[in-house]
Amino acid sequence: MILRGTLLVVMESSGTHPRFMRRWTLSFLGTMVLMSASLTPGQASHYSWLGHSSEVPPNSTSLGTFSPTFYRVLDETRWPTGERTQELLTREGQLIARVTPDFRRQLDTEGSARLRDGRIVNIEERVGGGMRYLIVQGAPFGVGAPGYRLVPYRTIAVDPRRIKLGTVLYVPALVGITLPTGEVHDGFGFAHDTGRGIIGNRIDVFVGFEGDRDNTLTRSGRIESQERIPVYAIDGATARAVNARFAREFTWHE
Repeated sequence: MILRGTLLVVMESSGTHPRFMRRWTLSFLGTMVLMSASLTPGQASHYSWLGHSSEVPPNSTSLGTFSPTFYRVLDETRWPTGERTQELLTREGQLIARVTPDFRRQLDTEGSARLRDGRIVNIEERVGGGMRYLIVQGAPFGVGAPGYRLVPYRTIAVDPRRIKLGTVLYVPALVGITLPTGEVHDGFGFAHDTGRGIIGNRIDVFVGFEGDRDNTLTRSGRIESQERIPVYAIDGATARAVNARFAREFTWHE
């Protein structure tokens, strides 16, 4: 996944290589909400930390129904062994690693991977008909939109012609799902990624190192691949509060 963006962040980029500056200012309301926030594991009212208990969060707008799919970061140590004939090169043409052809093909689909030596690589851009890659520091799952880490179960790839990059999203189907960390999902996600196959009313939810078919979300029984679900865009004070709550998780500085 490549070429990604965001909402409550003022972003400046230089050229095609990501260089990012961002500022965000919480409103007084958003600050007070966060000061009084508390999240109880297992609590059905997923955004109770916002101080609301309505069916959908305040400042929400229905975007309609979308078909969800799931994507992951590859782990080369779990990949079948074989002859490593494919070179992963930086944009400048420097060698990063040699991998098997199958692994490289899947990397070009998923967008990020952890190599056998522990380094994280991301697709950066296409040069001369082939993909070039970026060694990522400070983002254990890789990066999505410029300046944003991929965050399992939060990052959502979208069609930017349908959903503006950076939009805070609310997905009711995610509410109440217990994540591997023990956290109970509150339904909020972030349109922080794109993908070549993500077109129109389709979203792609990032699931970390789990499988794109068998993962915490699909096993919950609340969300299935290609089964249409409602999605809401969040703005205003609610979006500011949600962004502030998760900013340390998703903000990435190169």
